[in-house]
Amino acid sequence: MSVVTELDVRYPDCDTMGVVHHAVYPIWLEMGRMTFFDSCGYGYTYAHSRGTDPAMVELNVKYGASVTFPSRVRVVTRCTLCEGKKIAFAYEVYKQGEDEPCVRATSFHIWVKDGKSYNMETELPQVFGAYSAAVEKA
Repeated sequence: MSVVTELDVRYPDCDTMGVVHHAVYPIWLEMGRMTFFDSCGYGYTYAHSRGTDPAMVELNVKYGASVTFPSRVRVVTRCTLCEGKKIAFAYEVYKQGEDEPCVRATSFHIWVKDGKSYNMETELPQVFGAYSAAVEKA
């Protein structure tokens, strides 16, 4: 399952030349993950309220064309792996009206509770089932 998050480029997201700063993209990717979790029927706040979080342990971002203010972007998010203790995502960021992504990224997370690895499959099986059913292989 791919989910789409549409975002406005804000002026504070940019440097003095009006170009989106590289540090903003991980925030946009996180917003894409939140859309993914919501689309599965168990939003991030559901798992978080039960004490578990998807701690990011790896982020890879490949920047292409720059994005400027003012404009809109589309973040396409796919879950590529969901196992008991881990989950991974792939992302593409598109400028408004363009068909080629300006950014491609992947992230890898482990589920943690109280600072320790947590098995979603055994501890929150209904949530794990919803997330794993949405895995989309590349």
